[in-house]
Amino acid sequence: MIAWELDPFFVRGGTAYAIRRLADQLTGLGIETRVLLPDWVDTHPGKNLIPVPLKMRDGIRRAPRVVQCSEFCRVALEAIEEIRKGAQSDAVIAHSDEGAMFTILRNGKESCEPSVFWLHSLYDPPIGDLSNDQRRLLASQSLLASAVMMADIVVTSTGILKDAREFEWPDRLKELQKALTIASAEHRVLTVESMGCLPERPKNFPNRLTESSNLENLPSPYVLFPCRPSVDKGLGIFAAIAERLRADNIACVAVERPGNGAKAEKRKDFIYWLPWLAQDELLVAMRNAACTVLPSITEGFGLAAAESISHGVTTLYQEVGGHQSLQGLPNALPVPLTRTERARLYDLWSELIDVDPNSWDVWTRHEISLRPLVDKWVEAIRSVVHRTRGGMGENKFFEPPVEERWGNKLRHRIDNM
Repeated sequence: MIAWELDPFFVRGGTAYAIRRLADQLTGLGIETRVLLPDWVDTHPGKNLIPVPLKMRDGIRRAPRVVQCSEFCRVALEAIEEIRKGAQSDAVIAHSDEGAMFTILRNGKESCEPSVFWLHSLYDPPIGDLSNDQRRLLASQSLLASAVMMADIVVTSTGILKDAREFEWPDRLKELQKALTIASAEHRVLTVESMGCLPERPKNFPNRLTESSNLENLPSPYVLFPCRPSVDKGLGIFAAIAERLRADNIACVAVERPGNGAKAEKRKDFIYWLPWLAQDELLVAMRNAACTVLPSITEGFGLAAAESISHGVTTLYQEVGGHQSLQGLPNALPVPLTRTERARLYDLWSELIDVDPNSWDVWTRHEISLRPLVDKWVEAIRSVVHRTRGGMGENKFFEPPVEERWGNKLRHRIDNM
């Protein structure tokens, strides 16, 4: 596996979370799993999981992110060639935009194992910082589209494919949209969903968790925004919701970023902020909330929503990208989007890509057009909170079937190539 990060609660969140769980699932199936990472990543091996830190050249951490990732992929390609001299592998999995250049560099080189490109999100970084030689390797002006075109297997969610087929994406994303639809027509796409990434829950999992000191003074009732606080995850929409719900005495709670990023959040006066939480603390905060809310602008899979749902928490989510596979699950309550509203979210996302996924200025330009969507969110939250006050009974945990786990589906696909 070619991965930029591995530990679940790294600052960037979801991708590392997914990589760790996939790696754990593969090793649980008896598959020796090596994960190649930059040598500055702090990680811990799982059972039979072998992290392989790669020495990065001096000064690369000061380069633009897309350049850092491309250099990592070049070093990873050399490392894979060395590994192949001593051991045969069944597949090489490159993850998201960080591993896209690996798939591109490997294209056309003699190899025995299939190349798997795992599209975790639609973050398609600008390529202007790449060298001319690197850009010439691309099959298009899109890094992600080039990787999708060159991979033997492309892994994504049914929701991303659904969006690609149902409406025209903005110019910034059209090459990726075309590459995905062609890969699907060529039967190179494997769809997996967020619920399949969840680990087995221990049979003695407690129904009630011990309170944490960070959570002693939470207001009541409150709704929780359970993912990293950024505009692409819906922080702008959440802030607009929080402003409206003050009149209802419904608190909106979110978790600050770790480290120096904690003070960068906007409209802090509308939101009750918690410090960065450990996993058990986050579960306490979710379980004690009237509901969790995930008004994401874009979602590759929707791991935060899936985890909230699986732990028996009433979960409101926006039907975009990978979130669309959550419909009908216990505890899952969609705030429906029209096709036009989904297209507007993609327009917003396409601008964020080239500026910053957490750009408040970009959000402000789109805020007025999305007010009707905020209205729907406010009414949905009010309804849930009022029902909760009247007593809804205890929500039930949801355990996804084993055959739906990502590791099982990927192994089956590779075995049948």
